[in-house]
Amino acid sequence: MKVKSMKGLCDRLAAFIARRSARENANIEVISYGLQGILGTALEFALIILSGKILGMLKEILVMSAVFATLRLMAGGVHFSTYARCLVSSVLIFIFGGLMMRLAVLLPGFAETFYLASGSLFAAHNVYRYSPRDNPNRLIREEELPKFRRASLITTGLVLAAVWMDYAVKGSAAWYHHSLVTGLLLEGFTLTDCGYLLVKSIEKKLDREGGVINEKS
Repeated sequence: MKVKSMKGLCDRLAAFIARRSARENANIEVISYGLQGILGTALEFALIILSGKILGMLKEILVMSAVFATLRLMAGGVHFSTYARCLVSSVLIFIFGGLMMRLAVLLPGFAETFYLASGSLFAAHNVYRYSPRDNPNRLIREEELPKFRRASLITTGLVLAAVWMDYAVKGSAAWYHHSLVTGLLLEGFTLTDCGYLLVKSIEKKLDREGGVINEKS
């Protein structure tokens, strides 16, 4: 799932760590895999922060990406087949979400409320109907399905309950309402058949065109 450049870097780092390690049975492949996960996550987080800074919406995008990632751990959803594609798509999704939030803030009161309400219903419906949903990169065992489904529903319910209770107290929308609902909305879309078809069509196009982003480890 990792691009060759990152895998090569992590392999070299793993070999260096193994040579320096006092353990004779240090597994270079295991060390490299762990490094790929750590460095990949760090790079994605750095790009998310950079995107938030550029858009002038750092806190909004951080909250949105946090709720998106938290629900994704339990509900699953579509993934691209390579690390590079996953990285680029994640950043683009959060930039798109940031633009959605910026537009929502500019809407008049009723329209802004309608965005929050429709986004909440869309996310709740998709989580209830589809979660958990796996893919070739992250398979869910049959015995794990009830656990992940329960966790997905509870998480979605708690977030939406907090949003609307706070909204009722304040009497108007706050920036974190947009962030939380948009994060749920985007994750909800990745669970749908449309989300899977969209990613599949993009993958086919990239596979035909080739290029660096199409490389697999």
